[in-house]
Amino acid sequence: MNENGSKQSSLTPVRLNKLPHPHMKHLSAATRILLAFVIVKILLHFFTANTLGFHRDEFLYLALGRHLDWGFWSNPPFIGLVGWCTQHLLGDSLLATRVPSAFAGGALLLLTGLMVRDLGGGRFAQVVCGTAMLFSLAWLRTSSMLQPVPFDILCWTFLSFSVVKWLKTGDTRWWWAIGAGVGVGFLIKYSLVFWITAFVPALLLTPRRTVLLTRAPWLSVMLAFVIILPNLLWQWHYHFPVVHHMEELARNQLDHVQPINFLVDQLLMQGPGGALIWLTGLVFLLRSDVMRPYRLVAWFYIFIILVFLALNGKSYYTLGAYPVLTAAGSVFWERFLQKTWSRTILVAAVALPGLLLFPTGIPLWPAPQLQAYFQRLTDAGIVTTRWEDGDLHPLPQDYADMLGWTELAAVTDSAIAMANTDHYIVYGENYGQAGAVSILCRTDIKNHTYSFSDSYRLWAPLNLPQGTQTLIYINDELGDDIQNLFADIRLVGGITHPLARERGTTVWLCQQPRRDLAIFWSEVVQEVRSRSGLSPE
Repeated sequence: MNENGSKQSSLTPVRLNKLPHPHMKHLSAATRILLAFVIVKILLHFFTANTLGFHRDEFLYLALGRHLDWGFWSNPPFIGLVGWCTQHLLGDSLLATRVPSAFAGGALLLLTGLMVRDLGGGRFAQVVCGTAMLFSLAWLRTSSMLQPVPFDILCWTFLSFSVVKWLKTGDTRWWWAIGAGVGVGFLIKYSLVFWITAFVPALLLTPRRTVLLTRAPWLSVMLAFVIILPNLLWQWHYHFPVVHHMEELARNQLDHVQPINFLVDQLLMQGPGGALIWLTGLVFLLRSDVMRPYRLVAWFYIFIILVFLALNGKSYYTLGAYPVLTAAGSVFWERFLQKTWSRTILVAAVALPGLLLFPTGIPLWPAPQLQAYFQRLTDAGIVTTRWEDGDLHPLPQDYADMLGWTELAAVTDSAIAMANTDHYIVYGENYGQAGAVSILCRTDIKNHTYSFSDSYRLWAPLNLPQGTQTLIYINDELGDDIQNLFADIRLVGGITHPLARERGTTVWLCQQPRRDLAIFWSEVVQEVRSRSGLSPE
């Protein structure tokens, strides 16, 4: 009896710590393997984040974060929100800026591994998938800096994951996930439209097209529309700048895309090992009776290739279609190879080429060592340093775009000191220049810095602050309009880094304007707005 008069159930106290918790489940070996690859993937990007410097595009995305809106000149709003979060929660250091992309890369690997599981893969399939994803040149490069691409790829992969879940279970509630993925994906990158363009005919080719007779797909369309509506209203308010941007893109870049180069790049982007896995995955989905329920995924890939071939799309636009093929290929090899020695050879065949080419996907060393590495590759006939201009250079264009910015900021700081006034503006001819000095200068000049490049044209004020008579001008040459405007122009310095893409960019201190600088500025802003299809006011 206890003091309340009730009976005790036993003289031996119950050891609650030995009772299994009803909600605790031990992770399977396959899941532990998957999580290990995810952690390694994220840490890899953390440890290499500071090897070079900011990429020019990262400066633009950080600037978008300082001007949050439902849209921008060349981007939907999502990347601006990411830029806002990094600066407000983590700061604007190089590592802080790249944290979201690193986690997006880890999430991409996680979703791909979950598709391996849903397609029937076990431990070895997770090893194959993790190895292929970890050593893929495309996944290394895209997750190594802040940009919309890793989030776009992650969204496409989420859509593939949701489609696989729907195909496997027949549960039409997964169409809510598809609708949400389409809506969010549109806010990440407008290329999500092409996902829809390829998915619809792929669906129509399969028996699953009968789902279109139910409410689920149409409700998902409504959900996607509600999500993207704010951006559509923003586009309407600004006279659809995305149309002007796409015209510029088609004229300056897409017209130069050759179909044969596009197709070759599809094989090269993942590296030899990655290509081996996704190609077998594609054939497995198309030919195997086991994969018949998921044949829609293979048809989608074929249609997305045809869409981008017809539209002269850039090679990397298709990247989001490959994770599900990699998952299918991993399942195939687990089924096909049963001997330990054969499986070991496969993993080595996937990993070793990727290991040798690892620095082409992520900058492991400082610029001089990278230059020597890429020279050896070029001498061996492996060309990875051809830029958009069609010429070969010492480094890949992305790496060269990460050099010279601290030097530019230091020269700009010198120009500010020489100006000896608080009434000045800094003008960068491109967003990389304007963004670099905004972030890297010792002086806080974010509110003094302007450009007419990309989204900067949306923020350029019609009227300068009162009393502004000094211009710090950043460009690779001094135009006639600036020379004629100012009586006192002094060359301060510029970027001299031999490997920087911006080498030769120069900073001039311009003072003593011959006419009112505010009037000149107002005229230029109105001309830029008119040329860009924006309202003059």
